[in-house]
Amino acid sequence: MSAERAAPLIWDTIERYFALLQAHVPAERMRDEILTDDFRTGFVNGLIWQGDEGLRDFLEARAEFFDESHVVEQLSRPERLPSGRWRAHTRLEFFLRQRLEGSPVSETFTGKAFHVWEFAPMPTLVDPPGEEPPGDEPSDSGWLVAAQLVEGFAALDENARRLFAQPSAGLNLDEP
Repeated sequence: MSAERAAPLIWDTIERYFALLQAHVPAERMRDEILTDDFRTGFVNGLIWQGDEGLRDFLEARAEFFDESHVVEQLSRPERLPSGRWRAHTRLEFFLRQRLEGSPVSETFTGKAFHVWEFAPMPTLVDPPGEEPPGDEPSDSGWLVAAQLVEGFAALDENARRLFAQPSAGLNLDEP
């Protein structure tokens, strides 16, 4: 599969991932619908949530956001890895809103985030005609997210700077 053919499939996979994440679905549904068994997320050179327990901890850490959006502005040319998975980088704009218990107002967190992603296409059940090697061509449907790691940030507002101030600690929602 060419990078040109993989790119729209990767866009679709990212959109499906964010639709579930922003809907605050349970970890089991995320795992069943969009994630690989070895999914990991977090910060490059910082905290990484991995596996079932890591996924639950990650979702719990961000459960306070009741209104959010993630808009991918740019996707790099996807590259196929020796493992058969695909890697791509994105730049996205995010908006998060939380309201702390007892607070009369909500807080917003905005900025841009740069991610490196890894995707695992589902193999086809039938070999494509005339293509070699047999079984090596991934399917056009059913791609999964294997990793979503933050590489950096830009244009953060004050709340987002506080939230992401210590990537080694994860999300800093409890910091004043």
